Amino acid sequence: MTKCEKCGFPLPEDAEYCPNCGAPVRKKAMPIKASLISLEKILQAGILGAFISVMIASLIPSRAELYFVPSFLSSILVIFLFRTKRLEEAVFLAFTVYLFADAILGGIMLGTLYVKNIPLSEAYEGYELSILDVVSYLFNPISAIIAAYIGNKITPSAKEGMEEERISYEIKEEEGRGGIIYFQRDSRSHKI
Repeated sequence: MTKCEKCGFPLPEDAEYCPNCGAPVRKKAMPIKASLISLEKILQAGILGAFISVMIASLIPSRAELYFVPSFLSSILVIFLFRTKRLEEAVFLAFTVYLFADAILGGIMLGTLYVKNIPLSEAYEGYELSILDVVSYLFNPISAIIAAYIGNKITPSAKEGMEEERISYEIKEEEGRGGIIYFQRDSRSHKI
């Protein structure tokens, strides 16, 4: 239980003024809890990012190996479009886009081979795995974090372009029957 700084009287939890002496009570700053990203936002970002990633991959010639580039570019765009405010949100959305894009691109590729009844060994006949293939897939999660950082930095914050409205209050003190009465006036509405 907190006590009044002026007279030491025990204060109720929601007290704005001391019931004993009338001194204003200073509130301790409460830590702000981080809000979680909604499931709806995650699904929308993942699907939109995967769609953009598939479009980027389909516009490039079939022999060009893009590795993480379509997911990287679509992650930055999705983070910008969703106006993420915190880096943690941006990282979460980037990983979601990468996950959805890899799943959809892999599904399209393997589904096409299955429908055409082409064995995987025939589809990639003559293709030899290079060190670049291995390194690029190991770099995938790092590129997602980089995309999140870039996307978060280029996203305009909600505060830009908006003037912060300041509210000032007057405290009026009157002595009357029964003790001191405090009034608070909001300077915007001019009401007591």
